Amino acid sequence: MKKAAGLVHLWLGLISGLIVFIVSVSGCIFVFEEEIFNQTHSELVYVSDVSGEIKPLPGLLASAQNAVGEKKKIKEVIIFGDLKKAFSFIASKTDKKAKNVWTYFEQVKYNEEVFVDPYTGTVLGVVDRKYEFFNVVRRIHQNLLLPYEIGSLIVGSACLMFLVLLITGFVLWLPKTKNGWKQRFTIKWNAKWRRVNYDSHNVGGFYVLPIAMIIVVTGLVWSFDWWESGIYKILGSESSEEFTIEQPESNQKLTPSKELLTKILKESTDKNPEFQTLTISLSDDQEKPYRVEIKTSREVGWSASDDYYYHSVSGKQFGQFLQEEKSLGQKWRDSNYEIHTGGVYGIATKILAFLASFLCASLPVTGLLIWWGKRNKPKKVNSKPVSLNAGKSRKTPDFKKRTISDARMK
Repeated sequence: MKKAAGLVHLWLGLISGLIVFIVSVSGCIFVFEEEIFNQTHSELVYVSDVSGEIKPLPGLLASAQNAVGEKKKIKEVIIFGDLKKAFSFIASKTDKKAKNVWTYFEQVKYNEEVFVDPYTGTVLGVVDRKYEFFNVVRRIHQNLLLPYEIGSLIVGSACLMFLVLLITGFVLWLPKTKNGWKQRFTIKWNAKWRRVNYDSHNVGGFYVLPIAMIIVVTGLVWSFDWWESGIYKILGSESSEEFTIEQPESNQKLTPSKELLTKILKESTDKNPEFQTLTISLSDDQEKPYRVEIKTSREVGWSASDDYYYHSVSGKQFGQFLQEEKSLGQKWRDSNYEIHTGGVYGIATKILAFLASFLCASLPVTGLLIWWGKRNKPKKVNSKPVSLNAGKSRKTPDFKKRTISDARMK
């Protein structure tokens, strides 16, 4: 079994090593995306004065739309429970099935985020997310900056191989004898570099195994639909339970009120006054409803959220999908992103995810050095003692043919 595991481990490692390294390094960087972005763009993310009253949402939306131009339609409004944060308006358009394109950038028409001070209505700034550093890192992580369908398939296949590598690596790690267990948990730092590299690969791979498997399992969801469906079934759900009811037709022909968004925002915040984020999905199509997603405090590790659906003309609520109504599978799917990035329990699990990603990035490097070292072993010098009587006749009695070394041994 070890021999078979060794062959699988070697060839899958050589095939997927470079992609696993790129995905792991980009994952390390992306773990603290929110914290770093908020600090480096603090003049956009945070407002200077929170003493006034919040302006009506339609006016803030108009200011944000004017900042990006009428051709770039704003599709989302993100409002934070933290009163010190600005409102975020997102205008984006992407064609993931675009043909004859070679990079991710060709699939994205535009992706801009506008930050507006809700107390003054001032546009604090616009960030082009299409070329923003952390978004580019994320696209490297998910699809290597290739077109989405091609890149995600390559990344997903490499991660699937990495999952097999973790399993076969554990089989190879298991010692053959009882004494071998002592050598499996520590690195001999005072040994030669080949041994240090070998121990780093084995010991590091063992300690990172459980966290790495969680990261890989949750990451494969974005590459393969069959993988996502399989996890749903394992957790007892047939498929996603996302609310998909169509907007009911109105008996009367009504014109949307200018204060429609204000009404929807007030009703939503009244239901969940202590929310973390509130996202309103917008649409120019009056046959599509306003969807409001409200993320609340965590529920035993899950990312808890409630969804409400409002008529796009009358503003009347006609549906909801609450956290307590969700199955185990749906709770997992809503939390999959934060489990993958380590945000499920805050900064502590983010640090853990960062260290795990860093170790995963080191495994292809140390593994390649092990393989290269075995192929280029230094030749052993022949240390066999030379007989002083090598040139004499074979008829000489045996006791006279003893070498100096033999004599000393005796």
